[in-house]
Amino acid sequence: MLDRLRPMTTLAWITFRGSLSGVRGPGLALGAFLPVLVVAGLLMYGITGLQLVDAYEVLVDSLFLPFVLLLVTLLLAVPLFREEIDRQSLSYLLTRTIQKPEIVLGKYLGYLGSAALVLLPPVAVCYGLVAGWGNPPAGILDGVLPALLASTFLGILAFGAFYLFLGLVVREALVVGLLYAFVWEFFIGGLTGIAPDLSIMHYLLSLTQFLVPHGPLSQYSTQLTLAQSVAGPLIFAVALLILTVVAFREHGFLPSER
Repeated sequence: MLDRLRPMTTLAWITFRGSLSGVRGPGLALGAFLPVLVVAGLLMYGITGLQLVDAYEVLVDSLFLPFVLLLVTLLLAVPLFREEIDRQSLSYLLTRTIQKPEIVLGKYLGYLGSAALVLLPPVAVCYGLVAGWGNPPAGILDGVLPALLASTFLGILAFGAFYLFLGLVVREALVVGLLYAFVWEFFIGGLTGIAPDLSIMHYLLSLTQFLVPHGPLSQYSTQLTLAQSVAGPLIFAVALLILTVVAFREHGFLPSER
């Protein structure tokens, strides 16, 4: 069993290091810390108390989750297959003893580590600034940190699986991924009725409504239950990983057009 896991864990580690190497790692980290810089600026400007808490939660709701999370996961997950396909180096992995499902899982696990390292610390730091230096009213931040950490990690799971699949089967995966992120997620999420249920972001924002009793994050309108808010991204991630394995086994891969 350990002999079977060793190639996959090695690939996960290589993927983790490669995803954050060069300028990509610092660049993504800087982008992920953008809300932290905004909150720090508000504190320096003298905004504290309830006004700061409201601004912070609106910032997370309108910038971090629907923009930073989508963009960082896109830039981390799409290249995992797409860059190797275009460099024609993916065939090297196929000549090793590691099986195709293990290649998919190894790359996905490496992505999860790098995405968590980039995206989760800014959530904690931003909350720490507001809670530690913003003089928030007592109890106003109850549930905020667990809700944001949970929503962010579920987003990492779901969007990463989708972008991994996209990088394998679509030549212009970055372009298609951007269209999905900033057209589909925004457009569907803004509709009424059951249409938002087709948007992963709807599930992530719904989760905060159940865990946060006060403030803008508690006011998101949803018909989902807490269980559905958690299960939706998880089921989506598992389904996309299965599709990725099937596509990798049955259909191969296409290099980008030059």
